[in-house]
Amino acid sequence: MESDNFICENCSNQVDESAKYCPDCGSLFEKYVKCCNHPEEDAEGVCLICDKPFCSKCGMMVDRGYSNDIFLCEEHSNYEIIEGMVRVYGTNDNVQVQFISDCLEKAGLHPFLFFRRTNFLHPGGENYTFYEPSEDVNGHIINEDKIMVPCKEVIKAEAVLKEILSE
Repeated sequence: MESDNFICENCSNQVDESAKYCPDCGSLFEKYVKCCNHPEEDAEGVCLICDKPFCSKCGMMVDRGYSNDIFLCEEHSNYEIIEGMVRVYGTNDNVQVQFISDCLEKAGLHPFLFFRRTNFLHPGGENYTFYEPSEDVNGHIINEDKIMVPCKEVIKAEAVLKEILSE
């Protein structure tokens, strides 16, 4: 039997009727869910990265500027997130990015490679080149090859990266 969908009031995305929270923004649909850190406090949302409920002391809706606000716990609130994909690794070494991406795929993850280069001297807007120094915009490095994974895969991806990079 096929389940029905409804629209999340926070992000306007379609959500399965049986969902306890929105997988796109972290908004809770059930009442009386308790914070995993403060069992006496009602949770405000579910962190899209660690999949745990948090109260307003431990988590918050975060504006990423690309889409609707999303709920993240304090630990994950500074992650770079673009359209539901989280940066787990970045460098200017394309060979290393390809190697790590392959390792993540072999671990059953879904890496997305994001290549972006800007040249602040280019008069016509953004110029994507490979030989510019890194820039920092809002705490995120622009001129790097980024490996991004879906929010739900971040924890596993970080474990795989720790193993790869410790070798």
